Amino acid sequence: MTDATARRNASRRRLRRAVRPMVPLGLGVILATVFLVTTADSRQQRSGAGALSVRTGGGLVVMGDPEQKPWTGSFGSFFLCTETGEVVTIRRIRQDTPVRPLGISVQLREVTTDAPGIISARGEPPEFFDPKDSSRHRMEGSYSAFRPGLRVTRHCGRPGAAENGFTELLFVVKVDGGGGVIDRAWIDYTVDGEPTRSYTTAINWVMVLCGTETRGIHDEDSCTGRTDG
Repeated sequence: MTDATARRNASRRRLRRAVRPMVPLGLGVILATVFLVTTADSRQQRSGAGALSVRTGGGLVVMGDPEQKPWTGSFGSFFLCTETGEVVTIRRIRQDTPVRPLGISVQLREVTTDAPGIISARGEPPEFFDPKDSSRHRMEGSYSAFRPGLRVTRHCGRPGAAENGFTELLFVVKVDGGGGVIDRAWIDYTVDGEPTRSYTTAINWVMVLCGTETRGIHDEDSCTGRTDG
């Protein structure tokens, strides 16, 4: 076993010990979260001395599988901003998928007023599915697909505050009965358009859409007998 594999396995064991079930919150905060655990503080996770922040720590979010397949889930609350005020240009966004989904679409949500982030939700922008009453709801903001070359100019303040607004990164994941897992994601970017100032920010969240291939991967009970409708 390599050192990298050992470190990875140790990290997963820590996540398994930390997982605890939570009751889904109301529609105003999230739409379909089944499990949520935070294992890091709210400081940005990044390598080097770059400027980009995603204003999140790390943890595990699990979405229970519905009866109807295939299905789609969205994961967010990754607020993009620049800590230094310098312009950040995102070159690409990468993901590690130990259980490969049918597809992943990375999207952006722009909000200019006071509004909650989307931790996880059934469905995809602009409308999401509320399993409590089987209805569809539109979360405030405008949505667009991520394209390489995205410029981040918003200075980090209080994402979600009325006077500031926010730019939220969303991972929209489509799966079949096998489910899917995004184990980690990375954002590669440059600062002020200078190729020599190249950095990577890690998103240390595990995103799980339950299915036959996901059970027991990160927590023995996280995908056992749980559905969102």
